[in-house]
Amino acid sequence: MDRAMQPIIFSAEGTEEANTMNAYMDHVWDGFYTGQVRLSRFPVIMHATRGTVYDVTFTGTPAQNMTWKLVAEESSAGAMIRIAYPSALSRSILVNGKIIEYNQWNKNLNQYGEIKFEFCGENRYIGVKNILEFYITAGCTLEIKPRDAIQSMVRMEWTMKAFMAGGGTTAFVDRVAGTLGIHASQIKVVSVYEGSLVINYNIVAAEGESDSTLTAIAANQLNKFATGEMDLGAPILDVITAEESIVSDGTVSAKGYEPIVITKTSTSAIKARNPGVFNPNLPTYIDESTI
Repeated sequence: MDRAMQPIIFSAEGTEEANTMNAYMDHVWDGFYTGQVRLSRFPVIMHATRGTVYDVTFTGTPAQNMTWKLVAEESSAGAMIRIAYPSALSRSILVNGKIIEYNQWNKNLNQYGEIKFEFCGENRYIGVKNILEFYITAGCTLEIKPRDAIQSMVRMEWTMKAFMAGGGTTAFVDRVAGTLGIHASQIKVVSVYEGSLVINYNIVAAEGESDSTLTAIAANQLNKFATGEMDLGAPILDVITAEESIVSDGTVSAKGYEPIVITKTSTSAIKARNPGVFNPNLPTYIDESTI
């Protein structure tokens, strides 16, 4: 049997190579990639005692859409899967077509709470490292799908201690939601770390809302940051979305907006000047005569 046709045996304590998944061979190729004539399948044999953890890699780029199913004789079987993605694309875990939200944010960890192996679909996302963790149980089928979201990053002149004392991520989410006029559940904090204080977060559409609604929210957020109307409880230094830079070093940098200074820094005043305008300090005159 061809090696690509053999099921992979996962090893919780093995090397990374032992947990590398590879699909059945496809005999049709479109340049570098397979022709995707049939659905790619990744058969795996693994020890699935509750509490087992597997770091899973792929021989190629992880698929955007995945379906995972655990078939086991023991009803108590279950395992946690960890997938490291090459990008910070927003992803969701679905069970029976319903999105299972991340575990509750843990203030001590400065990230979402650890998997407790309580139910199928329990999951969390580890920011910066771009690792998605989820728990799957015997007989359960879950899906991983990309989720339309406004990916944003804000850096503020704040310490982690002061941020947490001021309400932490809960207060941050409430401030953003209040300014944008959306529900707090639509804002998902991805990571919080020092430098000064950096918060990565996503804004998703409410259930039943269209992509056009998300576009309107993105435009509203851009306007609030670019006009200095976004109050997050501390001076804002940088704001970046997946589309563009909105604030850079305390100065508005969004296209179509005046480069006003919303937070003074040692270099913000220089950046706020318009390099396209030259105002000479010498007398000028117009010579209308022809020689």
